[in-house]
Amino acid sequence: MLPKFMGQGIGKKMVTHLEHLARKAGVAKIHLEATLNAENCYQRCGFTASAQAIYNSPSEHQLACVPMRKQLVDHTDLKDLECRALR
Repeated sequence: MLPKFMGQGIGKKMVTHLEHLARKAGVAKIHLEATLNAENCYQRCGFTASAQAIYNSPSEHQLACVPMRKQLVDHTDLKDLECRALR
């Protein structure tokens, strides 16, 4: 997200909308890799963080990231959504 748009609640609205779509699709859990500057935003949206890791992009660039997850529903037989969220 461009810095001039940060702090306006836009990121939270986007995450909330994506969670709504995921629930409608029957997704039980969301996994993502957040950049270090996005970690707090995702935590405020209810995601829990793991230890810091390194994201290896398809173009062979490396970026520090934080693997995060959020349980959407309590059903273990539903599909998981794997996504990469980088800012």
